[in-house]
Amino acid sequence: MVVPALQLQLETAHALAAAVETVMNPYATNELRQEAHKICEDFKENSKIGVQYGFKLAEKNNSAVVRHFGLQLVEHCIKYRWNDITDSDKSDLKVNTLKLIDQGTLDILVEEQHIKDGVARIIVELMKRVWPQLWDNLFTDFTLLCQNGETQTELVLQILLRFTEDVVRFQNIPQQRMRELRLALSSSMASIFSFLLYILKKHLEIYQTQSGPTGEKSCRICQAVLDTLTAFVDWVMVIHITESQILPLLCSLLTDKELCLRASECLLLIVGRKGRPCERKPLMVLFNEEAMTVLLQAANNATEHITESNNFIFLKRLCEILFETGKQLCILWGSAEDTGQPPNFEMYLKALLAFTEHPSQSLRHMIYSIWMVFLRHPLASKDPVFQAVVPTLVRSGTVCLHKVGYPSQNNSLSCEYSRLEFDSDEEFNVVLSNLRVIVVETIRLMSSMFPKLTFSVASAWLLENLSKPIEIGPGAGKNIEKGICNLSSPSFITWDACSVFLEAVMSKVFLADGEQPSIQEGIDLLYKTLDYEMQDPLILSAVLSCISALFPFLNHSPKTVPRVLTKIFGAVVFNLPGQTKSKRSQAVKNVRVHACSVLVKVCKNYPDLFLPEFNHLYDCMKQLDTDPDQLSQMEKIILIEALIIVSNQFHDFKRQSAFIEEIILPVKLLWSSADFAKAFSSPDCFMSYVGLDQAAVEPSSADTCGINRSHILNCINTILAIIKRSQCPSEYSVAQAGGFIIKDTTNSIMCNPATSHVIPLLDNLVTLLKTAACLFKPEYMSLRHNDFIKAYDIMEHDRLSILGIPPACVDNSDSLVYRHPLERMQNFITAVFEYGFHILGNCCSCLGSEFYQMPGLAKGVKENLLIYFKLLPDFRKRIFIRNFVKPLVQNCPKEHYQTVAIPVLLDLCPQVFQKLTERWQQINQRLEEMSKNDEEEDPESQEVLETQVMRQLTKEYIELLVMICIGKALNTEIKEEQAMDEEDPSQKHQGGPIFKDLNDFGVTVTSTPELYPCIIMCVLTGLSWPDSYVCHRCTMLILPFCKQLIATNQLSSEAMQHVFVSVLSSLQMHGHTESCQSNLISLGIALYESFSKSYPCMTEVLRQVPDVEKELIKQLDEKINAPPSKTCMEKKKKDLFRRIVSNLIGKDVSQRFQRHAQFSSLPRLFLESRRAKNPRIDEIENDAMGLCELFAPSSD
Repeated sequence: MVVPALQLQLETAHALAAAVETVMNPYATNELRQEAHKICEDFKENSKIGVQYGFKLAEKNNSAVVRHFGLQLVEHCIKYRWNDITDSDKSDLKVNTLKLIDQGTLDILVEEQHIKDGVARIIVELMKRVWPQLWDNLFTDFTLLCQNGETQTELVLQILLRFTEDVVRFQNIPQQRMRELRLALSSSMASIFSFLLYILKKHLEIYQTQSGPTGEKSCRICQAVLDTLTAFVDWVMVIHITESQILPLLCSLLTDKELCLRASECLLLIVGRKGRPCERKPLMVLFNEEAMTVLLQAANNATEHITESNNFIFLKRLCEILFETGKQLCILWGSAEDTGQPPNFEMYLKALLAFTEHPSQSLRHMIYSIWMVFLRHPLASKDPVFQAVVPTLVRSGTVCLHKVGYPSQNNSLSCEYSRLEFDSDEEFNVVLSNLRVIVVETIRLMSSMFPKLTFSVASAWLLENLSKPIEIGPGAGKNIEKGICNLSSPSFITWDACSVFLEAVMSKVFLADGEQPSIQEGIDLLYKTLDYEMQDPLILSAVLSCISALFPFLNHSPKTVPRVLTKIFGAVVFNLPGQTKSKRSQAVKNVRVHACSVLVKVCKNYPDLFLPEFNHLYDCMKQLDTDPDQLSQMEKIILIEALIIVSNQFHDFKRQSAFIEEIILPVKLLWSSADFAKAFSSPDCFMSYVGLDQAAVEPSSADTCGINRSHILNCINTILAIIKRSQCPSEYSVAQAGGFIIKDTTNSIMCNPATSHVIPLLDNLVTLLKTAACLFKPEYMSLRHNDFIKAYDIMEHDRLSILGIPPACVDNSDSLVYRHPLERMQNFITAVFEYGFHILGNCCSCLGSEFYQMPGLAKGVKENLLIYFKLLPDFRKRIFIRNFVKPLVQNCPKEHYQTVAIPVLLDLCPQVFQKLTERWQQINQRLEEMSKNDEEEDPESQEVLETQVMRQLTKEYIELLVMICIGKALNTEIKEEQAMDEEDPSQKHQGGPIFKDLNDFGVTVTSTPELYPCIIMCVLTGLSWPDSYVCHRCTMLILPFCKQLIATNQLSSEAMQHVFVSVLSSLQMHGHTESCQSNLISLGIALYESFSKSYPCMTEVLRQVPDVEKELIKQLDEKINAPPSKTCMEKKKKDLFRRIVSNLIGKDVSQRFQRHAQFSSLPRLFLESRRAKNPRIDEIENDAMGLCELFAPSSD
């Protein structure tokens, strides 16, 4: 029995209240607070009459913090001591809790929210344990409580909200009990909805007709009803929503300032429901005139208050409602429930357009997503009403592409909205970039449908820009004096948007089926753009983009090619007055490189048009090259790439080879010079040659070592450009006629014209990379000058990228390009490794069999590179694997597996396995120590950077292993009949098994006893590394490896046991991740099902799982060994296996020490009844098996 209040030990209650007050007192000492906290916790855990004290402390005359502790005390006893409470006490507890709701709280406008929540939590915990079996009149009690006033009504609504969230969303209840509660909720749903709507309508009328406290109280009730509805509307049967007529009611509330946000959130959950088309169809009631009118009116009202954050959230909800409504329409349109164009579709599209033109960039991004859905829909996109708004949407695209709205700026109304959402320009820039991507895709889709329309808009916009004067803007600073734009100038923003729009349009215009624009109009537009003269580098860069976009018209006007080249070369040599090669601003450098890239693009896309201009191109480049102050190294190399691309159209092996010989001659002379030979000969000579052991020199023009570094990089970049751009004809007959084919007894090999010129240069490259790797030896590390101590460190932009930190939004267009000597040295060291390995990798993919046939290739790689691999930092090891080793293996012809690929991997794989094992042990140890000490890592610390780099190296190496074992190998051989027998990609098998078989190279690896152990051990060990991606990729390799090793009798019982234990152990590390757990369970059952008969040790491993039920293992064996006629479904086997290993599956940190709530057994709500199983025909013992007897109705 509950002890009467007068008999409670008041001293204990007062002591508890004082302790709670002390804990919450900001002026109490730490010792007093800890002592008071200990009193509270000890009482909560040990007192046998905590419920009575809880109710005493929760009385209204106590302070809010004491009352809240009292409510917590009652809740704690119900959750964790439920089985210790007697039945009579449980009955009294229910009565007192209802009394607490009725009389234990203050007025609805006065009571603290956390007190209301505490009261609701007590009832919810009771409901979880006794309703409906032991509390069948619950809703009658709730109804009576609601009749006693607004306070009780709000509490009942909060109880329903929290209870439904726990049962349906959080699902923090035992499975069987949760199923019962959900069934009970569903069976009571009609009554619940009637109750909620009655309360809402009743108090809505009071709120709308009365003011003062009475109206405010009813407003609170309306808000509580709407909050409660959000817990139901996304999962209940749709019939409850339709029959209750709740949708029109919610729409009407969108114009109410106090209720609009909650109404919109409730409405959003309804329109976002998933299900079959027949369940979605009732939602189309939102397309009636009343609902659409309210949506438009609500949007118009919301846009009037820019600076209110709640209002902006409401705007977002409206956008999401329109988005979800459009998705529902597109799902239904064309389905079995199709009703065609909905009523008031035009009004809906106007609402979309209104938000499309809204200044907020995030709202635009949301709305453009639904435009994409409509444009891709086969029926909606062809609807006349929809097509009528396309012109307006096209024009809106010209506005949405403007890069405005940065929070730090004030050049647009969008900035006001951005300051409501974003703390920095970097955060905003992510959304703006995504918006521009989706707008561009929308423009492309519209160009595919209406090419003439979109081109006319683009043309008019470009002509307008060509005729307008340049507007620099007020924020240009010193640029105003120079008369040039910066990134915030209105003219540049407009030109940039125009160029992006034009590129999007032109990418689809000539691929579209609709009415095409006039060819002559396009040619005239190209002429006018070519005639436009501009001395502003930013605007000139945008103009170049427009010219590049208009290139498709060149096919219809070949005579324009010389004018295009003149314009491009004019931009290649662009300079501002007073600037020299060493003092060019960033904007000038950018426009020159852009011009070179445009030339590469046009030569690549229209090589036949530019082939007649080859000599002119070559002469222009040679003329520019005669002036040492004109072209930078990068510009010159890009121009060389353009020349090589055009020369590929010679389709003449000898002529192309001769041209490449001419191009590469200066590099060859320098690369093979005595200076380079000496510099590359040893690390100390190299350090002296590039200046690593000397003090930094300023300015860079006076740095002779800087000139040496420049020469080295020039040679490397030129060699790389030649390898990448030199190609053979794609058609076999053309290649054969041009002399590119070399035939042997079995195959035809395609020869690259650059091969004979590049291969002789590789010895020096390998020597350079060997010497650069030796720089990391301790004796040479100490030779660095103090100015270059950090020269070997990772580049700053790479560091930020690895840590996931976005680069700062800085306008450096007008600044001179100055790099600190340390940064220049870092760039050089990075480029040597990155581009050097790129050259070797591209030799593998571009030079083909001739490269792999080089005598001593594998030996040279091993003795000059792999032997020094361990010296490289982790981030450079990754570059070595990604840029060189992966292409080497991927492109290796089958006949060179044993002579090249296998010897390289024999040296590499053991090194990497040892390195990864050691580093992951260190990382795990550091993480464990931090966990013990309850420390948090600085997200930008060196330790975090090293961990992330190690993750990247691990992923790169595991990807290499995946490619080696199950990846698709490339065939570098060309067979004569290939063109005729080419397989149609659409006919290829889509998808495949979860676990693939080993490819040819994987089989070769498993037949190499010296190699495969370190690979499979790395894969098995990788399962234990704390990286879910690595775990996922490792699970793909284990089964194929085991199959092949068993097929060749190379897998012992001890080895199989180790494999199986490794898979099961990894469940401890990755079991808390759903995807990893699923993959590991699939792998575990696949291994057990495939090999348990041959390896009984696997069954023994399962028997050693802690607290495993042996009967489950027996059931699994029976299902696996069942005859084909009784084959068990895979899901059942997997579920059974999961139950067997359940005690091994790791939990998230947040769940490891979680205290489990207590629940007692209740009578079953529904008794299952099974129909008697009819006997099979072959089990019937009756001899009468005639047709009449067989089909006669049964007696029962």
